[in-house]
Amino acid sequence: EGVLIIVQDLPMVEKMAMEIEHIKNLNKDLNAILSTIYDEILVVNNKGELIRYSDSFISEFWRRDLKDFIGKNLIDLEDRGLFSPSVTRLVIEHKKKVSIVQETDNGKKILAVGNPIFDEKGKIERIIIASRDITETTKLKTELREIKKISDQYKQELDTFKSKNKVFEKLIYCSSKMERVVEQINKISNFSSTVLIYGESGVGKEVIAQAIHQLGSRSNQPFLKLNCGAIPENLLESELFGYTQGSFTGADKNGKVGYFKKADQGILFLDEIGEMPLSLQVKLLRVLQEQEIIPIGSTTPIPINVQIVAATNKRLEKMVEEGTFREDLFYRLNVIPIYIPPLRERSEDIPLLAFHFLQQLNKKYNKNYHLSPDALNLLEVYSWPGNIRELQNMIERLAVSADDSTIDGNFVNEFLSASHHFKKAKPTFTQIMPLHEAQSYVEEQLILLAMKRYKTTTKAAKALGISQSSVSRKYQKILIEQQENNYL
Repeated sequence: EGVLIIVQDLPMVEKMAMEIEHIKNLNKDLNAILSTIYDEILVVNNKGELIRYSDSFISEFWRRDLKDFIGKNLIDLEDRGLFSPSVTRLVIEHKKKVSIVQETDNGKKILAVGNPIFDEKGKIERIIIASRDITETTKLKTELREIKKISDQYKQELDTFKSKNKVFEKLIYCSSKMERVVEQINKISNFSSTVLIYGESGVGKEVIAQAIHQLGSRSNQPFLKLNCGAIPENLLESELFGYTQGSFTGADKNGKVGYFKKADQGILFLDEIGEMPLSLQVKLLRVLQEQEIIPIGSTTPIPINVQIVAATNKRLEKMVEEGTFREDLFYRLNVIPIYIPPLRERSEDIPLLAFHFLQQLNKKYNKNYHLSPDALNLLEVYSWPGNIRELQNMIERLAVSADDSTIDGNFVNEFLSASHHFKKAKPTFTQIMPLHEAQSYVEEQLILLAMKRYKTTTKAAKALGISQSSVSRKYQKILIEQQENNYL
């Protein structure tokens, strides 16, 4: 009755078959990529329903196999409290890439990145979500933060120890008197009380002031030094308080910041405070009372927070009596008094200091000088009216003049004998005592010094100008009394 003719476009069929094969290959590649990615990859439609997922999914997060969630709306899981917040909901709401940290009810932390895929009309067609478990990473970061905090604390303590070591490198001593001074410094270093350091010239008052700064809570703040006796009276005020522009003829047109302002939050060391004029003493008293300054040419007070450490080699009490130093300022400065004993009152420190200064010179000039025992004995019995400064100068003089690396007693004696103060040194008494006791005390000290220096009673007698038998008898008596005192 008829014929059925079937016509096929073979090239089109072949093309379709090739496209299908290509899609299959792409699908294999996609599955291979998804199976090797470390992160969990989810493909969600525009309704929030799960369409596809990678082999690497976070089972502890979902607590079930992800295939059970295929076709389920992930936004509903947020409402059920499985996790919070939902990256799917945020991407749909904001229509842009979203990166969040999700937290589950069992304490898991998941970093989720949602990336929207738009169609030709600009509507969301798919949402690709990449998730990674950062629970351990977060824990490690927290631990690392704590370790860094501890490390910073250790570093701060180490820096403090280093600062203290630098301080103690300058504080060379072994005497009990200096030990008490250092103990006092350690006690007051963390307070901001005004300190008055007094003692003879050359005893190291500036070193003590630096130690107070380095050991205290202001160690990271400025430490400024001003010698009140080295600056003319008409300039001292401007140096301390500063001035505004155009304050006086010859002033800097931009004005000047004074030492008080520069030392704000730190320490201002006022050396030779006894040399400060009475007119400035009133202004310094105001600074100590009000903690504020008024620059020259200004009427506006500037608040400051400065710890004052003053030093003097004069007796301020006597100056108060004479009317050359204000009594109220003296009491304001004398809150924490620190007395630095002269070198003759702590002779046991002399060998240490001499060795220290000689080592500095050896290092500076690449030399190898050293002091013989008899040289050290001579240095120890000398009165050192110029104190540590004189000792340092003497050591340098000996090193520069020495012909041999060993500096012996005879060589030292030549320089000490030539010293102007050596034969003029006189004993000093700090309290009244009966004359016969003073005579006995001086006699005992002279005999002990002579024996320490000359070793034999014959040489000691010659130096003292008395007979050998007198020296021998008196020296034996002194030794017996010392033994009895030690026994008691």
